Amino acid sequence: MKWAGPLGGLALAAGALVSPVALAATSVPELDSGLSRAGIEVDLRVGGRVQGTFGRIEGRFERLEDGRLQVIVRLDAQGLVLDGPGWMARSMRSHRFLDVEAHPWIHFRSAPFDPALVESGGEMAGELVLREVARPVAFQVDPEACAAPGYDCDIHVSGAVSRRQFGMDAYRIWLKDEVGFDFRVRLRQPEAP
Repeated sequence: MKWAGPLGGLALAAGALVSPVALAATSVPELDSGLSRAGIEVDLRVGGRVQGTFGRIEGRFERLEDGRLQVIVRLDAQGLVLDGPGWMARSMRSHRFLDVEAHPWIHFRSAPFDPALVESGGEMAGELVLREVARPVAFQVDPEACAAPGYDCDIHVSGAVSRRQFGMDAYRIWLKDEVGFDFRVRLRQPEAP
């Protein structure tokens, strides 16, 4: 699942561009929920893929004393909209799969990471909580695609998890085990106090 690491982008400060490292030292960017998106995809055994978009992505970044960052994100599972037939949407939302009524939010907390991860790309480890089951995961952050990742372009993070590890073992006849996540994250500078 690719998910955009929360920093690293260049930002305007005092009229000049500062590097991601300098940005991390002076301020922590905020996740822009209005411009960020998160999706899910599951492959059918008979061919084809079902994709969906979560209703909302919310999150925040925390700067640690050593300068590294952590990102904490939650996805609105109840607001999930799926492409494809209605029976598939009902199945994915049901108590046998995502169980969106009982578990309306999916949570991710990253392990501490260096702000340069957004520029160079690489692995973002962390913990995913899905259906109240917590498991370690590793998502892939794409290398920068513009001068100010998160501001001028999306930070792209993606990866896949085994649904069985989260207690979603129904529909094995027609759904493969991997569930893919795709994050396109936008940032904004924190508002002045």
